[in-house]
Amino acid sequence: MVSRIGQSEEGTSTAEFVIVLFLLVTILFSILEFGTMMNAYLVVSTAAREGARRAAIEGGRTAEVLASIEHQLALGNLLPDHAEITISPKEAAYGRPISVRVAYPYRPRFGFVTALSGGIIWLDAEVMTRSEKVR
Repeated sequence: MVSRIGQSEEGTSTAEFVIVLFLLVTILFSILEFGTMMNAYLVVSTAAREGARRAAIEGGRTAEVLASIEHQLALGNLLPDHAEITISPKEAAYGRPISVRVAYPYRPRFGFVTALSGGIIWLDAEVMTRSEKVR
């Protein structure tokens, strides 16, 4: 004779499996999304650092500085056209500070992360250096 307790335990174990599987898949995709976002942030910060180094040599905002930043973004598979690049001042005398800021709109790939973040996560890096250009 089969008791009702044995029958209900089969349904309970199936429901528990579905809940645990959902949680594990959610955690797995969250880890993948976070890793991808951190990689994009490292590319943005590297582009800002390279731009600041180049701006220190050039003495401010030049076409070479912008090209250097855009090249670093492209190497990291980010679209340079989407980045907001701010370099101030445009010209700096020797020893004066130069600030290079790169902001990039990161769009999450998985739906639940998009819902939690509101659609876009701004990755922002700013580097300050001193001008080395003697005028």
